[in-house]
Amino acid sequence: MANAAILVGNVNYQKFPKLECCHDDLLAMEQLLRATEKYEEIAIIENEEADGLKSKLRAAIDKVKSPDELLFYFTGHGHVHQDEFFHCATNFDSKRPNDTGLSTTELHTLLKLADASLVVKVIDACYSGTLLVKADSEWFPQNKDGFKNLIQIASCLDSQNSLTGAPLSLFTDKFRTAALRKTEGPVFYTDIISTLRDVFIENNSQIPFFVSQHTAREQFIDDASKLNALRKALTEVTTQATVSIAVAQEAVQPPVTLLERLAAADAQVVTPDLMSRFVDKLFDELIKRVSTSEFAPFFEMDVAEHAGFDESTAEEHIIRVMSNEKRADNFVTAEHTRKLRKTNPLFANNLFQQYLDGNAYEETWYLRLNCTMARTQLRITLTPKFTNLQRVVLVVTCAPSLDNCYVFEIATQHLLRDFGKYDPDGSEISRRWWKPKWHATTDGIVQQIATKFTDTVRAHLESAEKRLSPPPATPARL
Repeated sequence: MANAAILVGNVNYQKFPKLECCHDDLLAMEQLLRATEKYEEIAIIENEEADGLKSKLRAAIDKVKSPDELLFYFTGHGHVHQDEFFHCATNFDSKRPNDTGLSTTELHTLLKLADASLVVKVIDACYSGTLLVKADSEWFPQNKDGFKNLIQIASCLDSQNSLTGAPLSLFTDKFRTAALRKTEGPVFYTDIISTLRDVFIENNSQIPFFVSQHTAREQFIDDASKLNALRKALTEVTTQATVSIAVAQEAVQPPVTLLERLAAADAQVVTPDLMSRFVDKLFDELIKRVSTSEFAPFFEMDVAEHAGFDESTAEEHIIRVMSNEKRADNFVTAEHTRKLRKTNPLFANNLFQQYLDGNAYEETWYLRLNCTMARTQLRITLTPKFTNLQRVVLVVTCAPSLDNCYVFEIATQHLLRDFGKYDPDGSEISRRWWKPKWHATTDGIVQQIATKFTDTVRAHLESAEKRLSPPPATPARL
């Protein structure tokens, strides 16, 4: 039986930023797959709107019947709505995700038509690490009507961003490197997964997510030596690039003394003016994006700002990240200590009971902003005008360091607990963080935060509408 691959990539989006690297991602994956001499059919689908994407996807699946392996690869924007992941087509609209995107559920329905012995999915997109099937006992339960065997390799968790790069996206580049690591013998998909785990082991901002239902014997290629020609070609390209960089560096004449190095380093770090401009642009654009009249009939919006870390809901999130980050400054003190509680040995049973209750350790959280910032935290609160709706709170924090600005987002939803009062600790909707350079643009971060926030509010309104809609009338028995 034949093996087939379908490679999908989108560069030009109508409502999202352009992703230049996705074109090169497609070329790189096609080059890698052809080098395996394994796939009889490789379909390339690029820059398609949703209808065209689904039509071409069906046509590609119809070309092969019952293949040994069907590999599906996607590079582009990703979107999550109500726990469903969407592969964004070029005309994607978050208000109509099913019409303008390809959901995981719909993709699986199409891929099942091929009746492949093994389906491999490689997804390089933001939020791609969503659970495939929501179930009480398993992430992907055995199902004779579903896939016989499945391997999904996602570039990040469902709360994270998948980083772009030049010329390739970070994950696609590392996937190719993992596939080329072994130089002899078979390369199993488990080999690639293990290598990827190690490559991203210290990358807290992008953690690949894997789901498998397979025998662990599935091979990406039966003989790694078939990839030697590709390795050689890539090595030559890398060597040429290294030589070019070396020549450029020689021409620049890098600093040689400590004084010169310190002066050069200081020219790159943040200044009070740069810090102020960065935070002002981030907060002002975000307020502008979410201050939409769309929600005015349902909510009162309140905007509050702090010059320090005043929002308790964000404190633990900030400390967990920044206490593990290596920084050349102490602009922010973030400490987390965990000590075993002292217990009288005569009352050992009490200690055991504390273990069972999760209270055996005493934890201390400490967070302080040491440098001066006029705007540190932004809180946007949507308080409902109707008792059947919940309060929605978004907190965005800027935590500075010399080279980067740590941007934290946490959004919560709060139930009504008394007349005019809401639970102080709401259910968490979103928890993410970014680490941009001070000279970088904030447009992408603003868009991601605003999109998630508005999608959450829309979903809440849709849920309320369904809950309050009258049940369909039951026809009378004649």
